[in-house]
Amino acid sequence: MTYAGYAGKFLTVDLSSGAIGSLPLGDELAEMYLGGRGFVAKLLYDMLPRGIDPLGPENVIVFANGPATGTLIPTASRIAVGVKSPLTGTISASYIGGHFGPELKFAGWDGIIITGASDHPVSLVIDDREARLEDAGHLWGKDTLESQRLLQEELGDDFRLGAIGPGGENGVLYATFMHVQHAAGRGGPGAVFGSKKLKAVAVRGSGGIAVSLPQAEYIASCKELHDIIMENPVRPAFRWAGTTGMLPVVNASVGLPYRNHQDDQAPDVGPIHNDEIAKYVKRYEACSGCNVICGSVVEFERKGRKYRSERIEHESVFALGPNCGIVDLPAIMEANYLCDLIGIDTMTAGGSISWAMEMTQRGLLTSADTDGLDFSFGNADVLREAVLKIGNREGFGGVLALGSRGAAKRLGKGAEYAMQVKGLELSAYAPRAFTGMGLSYATTARGADHNKAFTVAAEFLGVLGDYDRYDLEGKAHLVKTMQDSTAIIDSLIMCMFTVDLGISVDLYARCASLPTGMEITADEVYTIGERINTLERLFNIEEGFTRADDALPARFAKEAAPSDPGAHTLDVATVLDEYYTEREWDAAGKPRPELLARLGIA
Repeated sequence: MTYAGYAGKFLTVDLSSGAIGSLPLGDELAEMYLGGRGFVAKLLYDMLPRGIDPLGPENVIVFANGPATGTLIPTASRIAVGVKSPLTGTISASYIGGHFGPELKFAGWDGIIITGASDHPVSLVIDDREARLEDAGHLWGKDTLESQRLLQEELGDDFRLGAIGPGGENGVLYATFMHVQHAAGRGGPGAVFGSKKLKAVAVRGSGGIAVSLPQAEYIASCKELHDIIMENPVRPAFRWAGTTGMLPVVNASVGLPYRNHQDDQAPDVGPIHNDEIAKYVKRYEACSGCNVICGSVVEFERKGRKYRSERIEHESVFALGPNCGIVDLPAIMEANYLCDLIGIDTMTAGGSISWAMEMTQRGLLTSADTDGLDFSFGNADVLREAVLKIGNREGFGGVLALGSRGAAKRLGKGAEYAMQVKGLELSAYAPRAFTGMGLSYATTARGADHNKAFTVAAEFLGVLGDYDRYDLEGKAHLVKTMQDSTAIIDSLIMCMFTVDLGISVDLYARCASLPTGMEITADEVYTIGERINTLERLFNIEEGFTRADDALPARFAKEAAPSDPGAHTLDVATVLDEYYTEREWDAAGKPRPELLARLGIA
């Protein structure tokens, strides 16, 4: 291909036949969709028949690197994992950091396209340009860490690994694919792995990556980007606290959902905020080539059980903590660890448990319905048992394994208490307190994902603007532009935290141009992002999604948070037409032909 920065091909694996091959990466795909999320959108849109069962053999797993992956561009260690989501039915891409993505690039691949289904458990082993399927029967039934440990012993320490756990094997709709404890999780890709009997993927690469500039010039340019991050005062805060530094700040602002979003402020987050979490940290660690170093290893104990784990982050603390009315930090960290071990998404697990807690509060569930478990708000002891039952799809855990929307449908009650959009549970930023986040939750293709337009940066942190966080004025434009620029971050792929660390849209354009030799401007960043978002929209429309799916739970328009002195509510329907106009969609939410022609999709 014309451009540098890419390996130039995808590995293709047909699990049904065992055939392994390759697919060239053409210039047009790189120019129009860049990498990562963009490649996932285009490949799944083209390859998937509409209406397929996400857990059937017709679904496709796409691993996709970006042009920055594995290069000296800071934070470029991530890889996208895309599927048609079994939880939502939408197109869905999740991202893992660590070392898996760069290693795959070093092995000579821009990604992996996995089709079909095996009739027995297998692992995919990639050793530079060679790949093979190996029997994984001895790994089936084992947790994510034990599976990786055993495979590491078999293959050697220089392989990078990822695996599913019992959650994926048992078809939990929000099961994860885990690389160490880095999770490709939201939307349930692990369940798709399980349905295909693909237990693990291992990769070893010994190659390099060609870039467009002479070596000295490229290194100097990348150092400028590293220096921007190193000099930003937010960086040491990220390293010390990870994302949990936001927890007390957001709670104080009446913006942290509490008890299944019934309120937007917990009475006290003192026992679970970053100062307390820091007490358990034993050492820091970084993803490949990252100078932020925001990861860390913690050691803790609960009720005689000792754990060594990755530090818990903001969204997991929220989902398993305040949203369940719980402020017992060891219990929250234990549940987080078990989710990773079993291989299920902490956010949907927490959202499903909090739904069961509100159902219990309202007398719609009893202990007889829940296998004797006490799903009362604030009961920290239920977390462990609930997570284990979900992972094994045992008893009431099999109901919660469907997510809150699916659980309500299964029981025939409680849909109004399922805090989700398109089946994906809401994140840790209250829509009533950050209306841009609410609009983005409602309109993002995969559902209520806070990382598809982190408007809190502009509405609250003052990083990307100065917007009234309660007012909807200007939010349609803000959400649209942030969704489009975020698509580029997800396609390069760089870490989302760079938004907070001084990397601007102009610099993202530079990060795309440096390795590839493409001449990408800031305006083109938005155009490529718009193309990706539009194609994801088309996928969902062809799967039967309509304007009615671009909606928040009714609670937010009808009920103010009790802790909010301003008694704010949010009805995103009032601004949906404006958002559609910004996107050049018609009143039904369908992209107009003129837009498709302009973007080259028609």
